Amino acid sequence: MSVKSKASRLMVRKQFAIRLIAILAIVAFTCGCTSAAKTKPDQSRAVTVERLLTSPLAGIEARNNVKSAMMELYGIASADLKRIDNRSRILQDRHVLSMFWLEPEPVDFMSIAVAAAPCFPTEHAIRLTQAKLHTKERTPGAQTYDAIQNGVMVSFSTTPDEKCVSYIHIELDR
Repeated sequence: MSVKSKASRLMVRKQFAIRLIAILAIVAFTCGCTSAAKTKPDQSRAVTVERLLTSPLAGIEARNNVKSAMMELYGIASADLKRIDNRSRILQDRHVLSMFWLEPEPVDFMSIAVAAAPCFPTEHAIRLTQAKLHTKERTPGAQTYDAIQNGVMVSFSTTPDEKCVSYIHIELDR
């Protein structure tokens, strides 16, 4: 076999190897994109105002799941330190949170400010949670309602006109 023929064969093999690597890279990229496209965020863990009001009432584990979801939403790695974050977050339900306060143990609570627009109706929050007015006598202006179930208390306050939820407070019922 001539030197020219050997060089030609070597060139063909190199081209074949390069094409094979390119094809494998395209297949790997396509498979990666395909599997990523199929993976959707877990809708049951998505933070919504309704879930903030109702999920913790299922018990301490559910309350801890809400705490974890809120920490993830605000990029908080550890619940060991007090955190107050005033960055707005738009939730899946299009409501806006304007503040998240995480207080570690032994106090161990979460407070969340809900923006007035879009409004999460107070009447809807009362129906969802079966919350009762915090005080025995109604006072003018913003009101606070409490719901206590399964060792957890969810309180929420209203806007001064009482139409919308403005704050949600979640803690263990001790």
